[in-house]
Amino acid sequence: MEGGVCPSLSGKVRMRANQKRLIVTVVVFVAALLPLLIPHGSAPAGSSFIDKLAANIKLGLDIKGGALLEYQMLTDVSDQEMNALADRVIEVLRARLDAAGFTEATVEKVTTGISFGEDIPPVRVRVQIPGITDVSRAESLVGKTGRLYFADVLAIETSVSTPSIPAGMSLEISRRKLQGAEPYWVKELHYGEYVGGVQNNTWYFISPKVSIGSSYAELDGSVVTDAKPLVNNQPRPGQGRFMVSLKFSSEGAKTFRDITSVKSTYADTDMKKRLAIVLDDRVIIAPLVQSQISDGNAVIEGLNSIEEAKEVSILVGSGNLPVDLASFNKRVLSPTLGRDIINSSLWAGVAGIVIIMIYMVVFYKKMGIVADIALLYNAVLLFGMISLTGSILTLPGIAGIVLTIGMTVDGNVLIFERIKEELRLGKTPENSIDSAFSKVVWTIFDANLTTILAGLVLFYFGTGTVKGFAVTLIIGVVGAMFTNIVVSRTVLTGMAGSLKPHRYVEVETEGRDAR
Repeated sequence: MEGGVCPSLSGKVRMRANQKRLIVTVVVFVAALLPLLIPHGSAPAGSSFIDKLAANIKLGLDIKGGALLEYQMLTDVSDQEMNALADRVIEVLRARLDAAGFTEATVEKVTTGISFGEDIPPVRVRVQIPGITDVSRAESLVGKTGRLYFADVLAIETSVSTPSIPAGMSLEISRRKLQGAEPYWVKELHYGEYVGGVQNNTWYFISPKVSIGSSYAELDGSVVTDAKPLVNNQPRPGQGRFMVSLKFSSEGAKTFRDITSVKSTYADTDMKKRLAIVLDDRVIIAPLVQSQISDGNAVIEGLNSIEEAKEVSILVGSGNLPVDLASFNKRVLSPTLGRDIINSSLWAGVAGIVIIMIYMVVFYKKMGIVADIALLYNAVLLFGMISLTGSILTLPGIAGIVLTIGMTVDGNVLIFERIKEELRLGKTPENSIDSAFSKVVWTIFDANLTTILAGLVLFYFGTGTVKGFAVTLIIGVVGAMFTNIVVSRTVLTGMAGSLKPHRYVEVETEGRDAR
């Protein structure tokens, strides 16, 4: 056949392309479905399988409730200065919670202008963390009250009570007392918790100033400018595969260089080689210093899980609190919205989806069924990503989901109308689908890109529920774009033989006759 493409060859190319799209569609669907079907949430012991699956989606304060913590600031400054301190405390706690994935948590300043006859602090900080019913866990996420500093390790003991002073250390203790670095016992961060059926009873005998030869150096958490969890592709034999990277300020890098230059000279079996990172009265971690670090970039190796790496990076990287805090109030919260409001909102969302699906089938027939398939596919994709990323779902987040459903349908309407126009031009269904997608794909991409950019702005500048809305919006719009361009085309190409072009030609002819 001259001057054209062999129909059989074109059909084979189209079939191979659609097979590739089908494989991608199935792989993405399975990848999104697994986080929903494999229980990995925090369902209570003895829960049913359905409850465990439901726990895969974290719910916000407005739907599920959570934990409330209130702290008072231990300072004698004026009310004006106390307000400024509270703002800084909020920044640090907000950073810690965001890094832990609790972007829906609320951190706010509470002022009391009226005396109730009780010792109520005039300014306090309130933290509300959704989905957590264990107050002690909530406190560990906040990082307790927080002075973060580096310290020498003189001894490590295992005991259910405070150990006695190690033998043969009197001279060292006396020498450090003269330098204002008197050692004391502190517990490991997870002291008292059970891991693998064994209780953690680890104590560290530490000195708050680090020895560098004949002098001592102080290094607190304010010099750490960044901390990130990483995967170690080449771990040391017998060590974990995870690590934390630390970045120091220029001033902190100099002190850290001096400390590591001394500690790196000791043998691995020597306690002086360890450098403890301490938060208040708990040791977060006490790694061995393997080499001198001169560029201000350090790595803590040997962590056993990504959760441990995240915890260390959060506590170390969020910085010092500007003032000591004391717990003022802590309790478990019920959902902030009533059950009736939550149920009615959820049913409204379900009703809206059902109405849209019926509308698409009534007005677009078989192509409307394709739109409904795309709609359900994007819903699975969206909830799968929420479960996989650990994002917290709130009612504003549900609003973002409903909005993305509209985006999915809107993209399919553009595609269907273009296919109808191509059919009216006398093209075959296969060619009409190819032509329609080639002309509409960039329109869909541009329209969704502007929405994604708006969502990124909301996520970057917003906090709490605004971020939750932005997360579901971005995930949903990206899913809608993929669904429209890949999934819908795969299904439409597969059912191209069942489309009846004459129906659309007749509609066009009737329109001309009427004119």
